[in-house]
Amino acid sequence: MKKIFYRVNEGETLLSVCEKLGVPPVVVIKENNLKSEIASGDLLYIEQTDCFIYKVTPFDTIESVATKFGVSEEKILSDNKVPYIFYGLSLIIDK
Repeated sequence: MKKIFYRVNEGETLLSVCEKLGVPPVVVIKENNLKSEIASGDLLYIEQTDCFIYKVTPFDTIESVATKFGVSEEKILSDNKVPYIFYGLSLIIDK
């Protein structure tokens, strides 16, 4: 796990920073106790983990996603606080 501080540049959003650094937004929100969108100049504490975001595609099932990433079905559902997956859902996959 790599721990860094990141200064938000003008025009960046929480989502763009997270995509740039490969960190799920929910992790950044939790680590920085964010209540609103970030602003230029904000300093964010970020722990880059083995988490990444997977967008559910047509015909994905919880079983196929779990098998693809070697993670249990229960862990995926629990980590994402959902009872099932559906097309278009962005999942946090934490190995």
